[in-house]
Amino acid sequence: MKVLLDTNIIVYREANEVYNTAVGDLFYWLDKLHYDKFISPLSIEEIDKYEDKRVVNTFRTKLKSYQLLPTKSTMPNDFIMKLALRTKNKNDIVDNNLLYELYLERVDLIISEDKGLKAKAVLLNLDKKVYSIEDFLYKCKKENPDLINYGVLSVKKKRIGDVDLNDIFFDNFKKDYGGFEKWFRKKQDEQAYVCYQDDKLLGFLYIKPENQDENYSDIWPQFQPKKRLKIGTFKVVSSGFRLGERFLKIIFDNAKLFNVDEIYVTLFEKREELKALSLLMQSWGFKIWGTKTTNSGTELVMVKDMRTYYIDKDPRYNFPVLSPRSNKYILPIYPKYHSDLLPDAMLNNECEDLKNVAYRYALQKVYVSFSFETSPGPGDRLLIYRTKDNRSAAYSSVLTSLCVIQEIKSNFVSEDEFLRECQNRSIFSDEELKDMWKKHRSEIKVIKFIFVKQLTKKIVLKHLWEEGIIAAPNGPRPFTKLTDKQYNVLLKDSDTVE
Repeated sequence: MKVLLDTNIIVYREANEVYNTAVGDLFYWLDKLHYDKFISPLSIEEIDKYEDKRVVNTFRTKLKSYQLLPTKSTMPNDFIMKLALRTKNKNDIVDNNLLYELYLERVDLIISEDKGLKAKAVLLNLDKKVYSIEDFLYKCKKENPDLINYGVLSVKKKRIGDVDLNDIFFDNFKKDYGGFEKWFRKKQDEQAYVCYQDDKLLGFLYIKPENQDENYSDIWPQFQPKKRLKIGTFKVVSSGFRLGERFLKIIFDNAKLFNVDEIYVTLFEKREELKALSLLMQSWGFKIWGTKTTNSGTELVMVKDMRTYYIDKDPRYNFPVLSPRSNKYILPIYPKYHSDLLPDAMLNNECEDLKNVAYRYALQKVYVSFSFETSPGPGDRLLIYRTKDNRSAAYSSVLTSLCVIQEIKSNFVSEDEFLRECQNRSIFSDEELKDMWKKHRSEIKVIKFIFVKQLTKKIVLKHLWEEGIIAAPNGPRPFTKLTDKQYNVLLKDSDTVE
């Protein structure tokens, strides 16, 4: 397998400073799978333009460990015209050349953190062969589960003083914020959310509730007095596990717990990882507010409204605020899929499987169903129903969790389109998805939904019979519709508050 590495990947790998700690995992998998690592002559030209010649000479020495594409292919006019609207500078021309090498099949895939390059790949129908570090790690771990060291991967609260400040994870914080080490030691008795795998720190989150009398004089435009949750320190390393969404769920849960009006975060956009974090947060409803001036420079301020539901935005943007008016449904899921897809809603008598897969940590889930009579849509509530195991359905089939539909897609024109829609977030293997396509292509519906919370008390099928919600001795069908009254009864009986 020939892998072409974009210039930004090489810089991450060979620079004297650590810009992206996930690059170590990337090269671990490239070496483990014996992939051939190629660079383009254009990457050499880009690096040669660095002003600091010591840096250039250092890179030149290190680049000998890569294979260089022997020639630079000349792009024909028709290929150039396809990308003309997205070609504005020299970097775009370099991207176009890399994509042309992929188009000619001189390489099998490209790894790049450049979102513009990915967008161009979509225009050329090459996007399935262009990966970010996160997506490539996901691909490797999904296709090679036997090569993963399955340590426990979970987010836990930990005393800040028990976290190693000398960990390489914090190097960029020390560089960006002059007083970071002093701040860290000052907060040593407070709690932070952390995630480790095999003693490697992958994520760190410190949050702080603030009252209406908080001083915001360094933020412009100035905040009005409100209850807010401040995201004080937040970083997640690309791991292929969608940990960023897992941490966002923790942020949202705390915002609900403290009943705040807004959540806000301040961050620099100096590096690609911070830009990626900014884009992730914007997709989940954080809006750019303004700037914050500090001794370390000017930071971007982003705010999320926790009181308003924007009807012109999708449910992901609004989450965790739910639509004030929506339909309610029950969605059955087989036990072999349920707890892996929704680990937070696992039953007490189940043994936790320590598999580390992206769909477990993703806040947005993907499930596949077939034709159903009702017509659910974005913003509608879902009560997830775990079907029976080897015991009596009356007591082993249970409602477990509340979710909200983001979108439902159907009428796929090709298997590739269907597989692309399920990529990275579906519990089903590629083989299972291809089998679904083969047998049910005209009926397939891809359901994207967001996990809200597990029900405080699980509700068994027998209770649904007794309440007249489901006719005995049957169980609910996919997207059994509930009246508002039935839905409210189920929330009340499960001791669950939205």
